[in-house]
Amino acid sequence: MHKVFLRCNQSLYNVCTYERHNDREIPFHTYSSWHHFKQDKLRAIKAQEYCVIVDEQNRVVGAEPRDVTVRNRLLGRGSYVLVTNYNGELLVSKRSASKDVYPGDWDVVIAGVVRAGEEYEDTAARELSEEIGMSETAARAGLQRLFVFAYQDASCHVWGCAFAFSHSGGQLCLQEEEVEWAGFRSWDEVQQMLGEELFTPVGRHILELYRQRGSEAVTKQLEM
Repeated sequence: MHKVFLRCNQSLYNVCTYERHNDREIPFHTYSSWHHFKQDKLRAIKAQEYCVIVDEQNRVVGAEPRDVTVRNRLLGRGSYVLVTNYNGELLVSKRSASKDVYPGDWDVVIAGVVRAGEEYEDTAARELSEEIGMSETAARAGLQRLFVFAYQDASCHVWGCAFAFSHSGGQLCLQEEEVEWAGFRSWDEVQQMLGEELFTPVGRHILELYRQRGSEAVTKQLEM
């Protein structure tokens, strides 16, 4: 079996997979666009991801494939980043409809599951790079750890770690397979959106925890 990639233009590809049958090569799958090919590739990569599994005290006890972790709501770890700009506005994003958790919901954090071999900071930096185009080096340097928390709902069972990150400006480079739209909004605008739109429950929970105990710590650090 082999594949042939035929480039037509900047966005359109023909990707054919051939398999030999009775001494003939038969095309059995064709992607008409690079976008669809990337989506299938991303799903395959996610299926191969191994997520950290922890116990009720947040101690690592093993790792499981992502699809198994999500399907069975195994207790894992997640990193969640509140991103603000130089005006103090908060980054709000709309999750892709292809996401396996909270598809199509709005969110106030850039989030991801902690993979086997990663620490919370590794995941946070990777997600900032993947979803909004930050370099991992810059992302890691700017991360401010806020708090670790336990959370559970119908879709999510996690020991999470919340971070703050100040975006220095410039265009957001969104990963279309992960984020449909993202932009900075004032806190008043965010509050209004929370009352009108469907946001991820864990994002709402983190925002409430941040308002209770995280914002004061971040303010002190910024003033130093």
